[in-house]
Amino acid sequence: MNLVLIWGYRLFVAVLLGGGIAYAFHREWSYEQQVALTGCTSRDSSARSTVVWLTPWSLPIVVAVLWLITLIYAGPAVGAAVLTEFSLQLMVLLTFYFGALMLLLPLLRRKISARACATLWLLPVFLYYNLTVWRMSYLPPLVVLRVPSGVVPMLLGLWAAGFVAVVLWHMFSHFRFRRALLRDARPVEEPDVVNLWWEEQRQVLLKRHIPLLTSPAATSPLTIGLFHSTMCLVLPERAYTLDQYRLIFRHELRHVQRRDVDTKCFYILCKALCWFNPLMWLAARRASADLELSCDEMVVYGADDQTRREYASLLLESAGDDRGLSTCLSASASSLLHRLRGVVSPGEHTSGTKLLALMMAILVLCSGLVGVSGSYGTLGEVALASYGPDYRVSSVSIDGRTRYHSQRDMDPQISGTLLDYLSALPVTKLATGQTISDSEGSHLSAFVSAGDAYLFLNLTDQLCSVQDVNSDQISAVLCRVDGPVDWDYLESLLE
Repeated sequence: MNLVLIWGYRLFVAVLLGGGIAYAFHREWSYEQQVALTGCTSRDSSARSTVVWLTPWSLPIVVAVLWLITLIYAGPAVGAAVLTEFSLQLMVLLTFYFGALMLLLPLLRRKISARACATLWLLPVFLYYNLTVWRMSYLPPLVVLRVPSGVVPMLLGLWAAGFVAVVLWHMFSHFRFRRALLRDARPVEEPDVVNLWWEEQRQVLLKRHIPLLTSPAATSPLTIGLFHSTMCLVLPERAYTLDQYRLIFRHELRHVQRRDVDTKCFYILCKALCWFNPLMWLAARRASADLELSCDEMVVYGADDQTRREYASLLLESAGDDRGLSTCLSASASSLLHRLRGVVSPGEHTSGTKLLALMMAILVLCSGLVGVSGSYGTLGEVALASYGPDYRVSSVSIDGRTRYHSQRDMDPQISGTLLDYLSALPVTKLATGQTISDSEGSHLSAFVSAGDAYLFLNLTDQLCSVQDVNSDQISAVLCRVDGPVDWDYLESLLE
């Protein structure tokens, strides 16, 4: 597929994903507005959640499926290479994209809805929901960040240890907090409060009832639990008015219906992937703040000034702790000012639908243009060494003109000289599972016998790919050629 077709395909995917995100967001946004204004409980579909298109769990699930398929069909070495390359690509994307969002966030919060701001942080999930799209529209990166090859194993080990440590710490923190919270918890028994809780759940069409508890360990109302069957709403041991209970319930049910705990799991994944990057930890806190702002926005949507003031007072009185996999009414000190301003004087905001579509399209078009590689050197070292020391050219052609049809046609000395030249070309590895399918300009194709393997080698001025014909494209290696190719020498050699 040449560059025109690849960019055309990417543009098509950009428009498709941008339009899909805009449609899904607008549908859920309009539904929540309708419920807030009218209390209407009906919807056109049987969906009970207001998740925008996909749950954030789709990203790790897709990555796990990709790795397992690669592991089964190409072995552990190729599987590890694919997983490492994808993780590096995702780290680069998250760093640049989240960094740009943090710079734009003060402006965005003044112009678009808080729900749109919260959804912007999730666009990488929608980008990678179908990895086969990116196999079909792969583009060599414009910029390749090279990691010193001698320290790659050590850095990978250090990164993997940090990734596991961050994930385990969050799991430990969640279970410890949940245990402390629920140890002395008891069900709420006041009939008016229980009836109000049931009514609010009915309004958001929850299929399974969520227990309502009170606990001396709770300092602010919060919902804790990853799965719906393990969720519970925990209230502190203090008295609220029925109007305050209603505001609390509506805030927490917005989180439940949007599955914001899943979103917080995505933030944990981002922090684990980039645990060494302080920017990612700060971005995760800003993203969590946008989740709370977006729920505040809908709780007081269309409300009168008295309700807004009461809700603002409730936020000021709630000093809480949202450790673990929980969503909490309370505001952190860093986000309190934004939340109070949004509640008391929200101002005019657009929905942000068009901006979401535009950002999704830009993300599609720009993804993969910055790469990271820790494998570079000669073509022999990077792409051929794993097949053993013995090679022989079986057939070769330049610019589509076949010069030798089989080993019997080629002098062994010419074969050796050709392989020596090709093996010495300086290259940087770009990707596993990608090949050169079409090219303009000078182009060499050769079949190479390497022990039991039968390799297909493609070479252009900029790229080189080596593919084991017997194991399909999944184990192919694509490299960038870092030096000039002497086509005159190759022509003279094969003449």
